[in-house]
Amino acid sequence: MIDSFLEATLLLFIAIDPIMLIPIFINLTRGYSKADQRLIAFKAVTTTLILLSVFWLFGVTMLDSMGIRMSSFKIIGGLFLIAIAASMVFNKRSGRKNNTAEVALDDETITSVAVFPLAIPLMAGPAALATALLLGGNKGNDINAYMTSYGPILINCLLALIALMFAVKAGKYIGPTIITVTEKIFGLLLGALAIEFIIEGIEVSFNLA
Repeated sequence: MIDSFLEATLLLFIAIDPIMLIPIFINLTRGYSKADQRLIAFKAVTTTLILLSVFWLFGVTMLDSMGIRMSSFKIIGGLFLIAIAASMVFNKRSGRKNNTAEVALDDETITSVAVFPLAIPLMAGPAALATALLLGGNKGNDINAYMTSYGPILINCLLALIALMFAVKAGKYIGPTIITVTEKIFGLLLGALAIEFIIEGIEVSFNLA
């Protein structure tokens, strides 16, 4: 149970990627007062928590209503996570995130940087939502199973809040080289975990387990 909890926590941590959020948050909130920065961080994480919780609670039900098996979602989710992992390893993800941030700053129709792009799609992006759905499929029927599957969501939202709250201060000490190296390491780990999702999905689909 502990191994599953740690694996799920790591997987969601990679999907949310609070480390990479630090320089983007600094860029988005440059010129804001500290009070405004804290408010933006809180709103962004709250929105992310709500979205992940909805997918955790009702994701499996939505799949069932559409006739999609969890094993099939594990396979496609794993393939998607592999694509995310590849973009992290080959240094394409950070550029895409920075482009998203620049568009948000220039678009007058965006009313809240907390919701877009911080919560959506930077934190509660497809990878994080898919991970929350997969965790919801393993929540079981007892309190321990519930906490094992939902705990990673709470922990990672808390870590994201901490990262955003202290983004300006932390950004002074975390250089781009350290962030790049860390992202590549997490990309490799994400790829390995994605392969496990695909293997599990194939085993269940073809009764190989």
